Amino acid sequence: MLLVLYIFGRQKGVDDHEPDEHGPQTGKLSRNYWLSWIGLYLSISGEFAISFWAASLLTDRVGSSAALATLSLVAYGIGVCMGRWFTGRVLAKFDADQQLMISLIFQFIAFALFWSSHTLWLSLLSLFLVGLGISVQFPLFSLRMIAFSDGRPDLAIGKSSLAAGGAIASSPLLLGILGDHFGISRAYIMIPILLIAAMVIVVMTPSKKYVAKASA
Repeated sequence: MLLVLYIFGRQKGVDDHEPDEHGPQTGKLSRNYWLSWIGLYLSISGEFAISFWAASLLTDRVGSSAALATLSLVAYGIGVCMGRWFTGRVLAKFDADQQLMISLIFQFIAFALFWSSHTLWLSLLSLFLVGLGISVQFPLFSLRMIAFSDGRPDLAIGKSSLAAGGAIASSPLLLGILGDHFGISRAYIMIPILLIAAMVIVVMTPSKKYVAKASA
């Protein structure tokens, strides 16, 4: 597939990239940017905590084998894939903040179903729905950070990689530690807390006028 994309999908005659004569973008970023940065951290923390430990919760709640529980995560991946393909089209009439809130609320409800499920089919369905909810959060939080960057998109996205990397490194570890002390089921209460905190950040930092300005 990579070879096919390279041969048929690459652009022809693209202009060479010329570095900005002033060098890398620098400067102080706004309070709203850093709050959105935290929101991205929370979102990705939830995403990877689920990716790493959902199989353990399935084994604990449903009683499936470790192999079957791990294979069941395919439902989660399919949800993420389909969400990134279709969700933007479905929610096109909403602004970026509304789309993000819808995705966070949708994920919250789907995760509640997954966390409370004691049957395999419901766990698979809810994992798929969790993936749908998660699918658009990274690009939407990134869009908000660019909008709050005062015309410095490179700086905004460069800083965002620290949030993403930090979340991927820390959240599965934290959930594992909590699981060792309280059990994986109780430890997973961490996920709703992360989602509620992310929702509060979106409400506190409306970006509609900034996104419109950045798009213009």
